[in-house]
Parts: sequence; C-alpha cells; structure tokens
Amino acid sequence: MTKLKSKDQAVKGHNPETKFILRIFGSLLVALSGFILFIDKVTKGFHLENNFGYDDTETFIWVISQTLSPLILIAASVFKPYKTSYLIPIYIYAIQLYWVFDSSALLDNGYLHIYATGFCLSFLLLSYIVFKINSLKNKRKIENENFQKDVTETIELLKKDILTKTE
Repeated sequence: MTKLKSKDQAVKGHNPETKFILRIFGSLLVALSGFILFIDKVTKGFHLENNFGYDDTETFIWVISQTLSPLILIAASVFKPYKTSYLIPIYIYAIQLYWVFDSSALLDNGYLHIYATGFCLSFLLLSYIVFKINSLKNKRKIENENFQKDVTETIELLKKDILTKTE
C-alpha cells in the first residue's frame, strides 16, 4: 500500500525537481513582466510605419508593454513563483510611477533608485505587517475554537456527572 501511495503521488506531479523548475520558470516570468516595461527605452530609434494612431513608435511600444506586463504576471502566478521575484516588477513599477510625474528623470539618477528601493522596502514592510495581522487573527480564531471545544466537553462531562449522581 505504501508503494502504491508514493507512486500515485509521483504521478500527480509532486516531484520536487519539477516543482522547483516550475517555480524558477514562474519567477523568470515575473521578472520578465517587470523588465518588459523597459522595452521602449531599448527600442529608441526604432520606428514603425504604422503606429496604430499613436504619436510615435516609442509610445506605441510603451503602451503594448504596459498591457503585456500584467498579463505575463498573471500567467506567471500559475507556476507559483518565489515571492521574492515579485520585487522586480514592484521596483520597476515604482520607477514607472516616478516617470509618470517626472518624464525627464534619467534611469541612472541615484535618487530614482533610492526612491524605488524605498518603495520596495515599504511594500515588504506592509506585506509583513499584513501577514502578521492575519497570523494573529488565525491564532486567535484557533484559540477560540479550542476554548469552545473545551467548554463543550466540560459541559458534557458535567451533564454526565449530574445524571449519574441523580440516578
């Protein structure tokens, strides 16, 4: 029975090596979803004949990358990527947000990277706080359920004790 059970688990895809490779692939997709946002910077000087109504090719490519990035991120989530890989698109989205308000900012601007790093650290801190709050809520819920179970058992014991004494 043990051999059969372990064979069934292997068939179901619980192979640790496969799981690791899929998580790495998902993490790479997450990173790609962030890096794709810079494709308009790489393709400067590249011009298309048809910009589909946009003023220039760079804007057209930027809009496409803004559309594809979240789609790649969603697809990557299927592979259960490592959570730390999400810092890459968060970092790059922070830079993109900065550029929305100051389009003249250069990528090699030191303050830009300090801002993006601070944004990521703030995001990590906020995630940690939310995780801790949820774990405390779950712990309290489990304690309440155990208390209710103990109270119910105590009441049942008292009922049995009373019934046996009255007989």
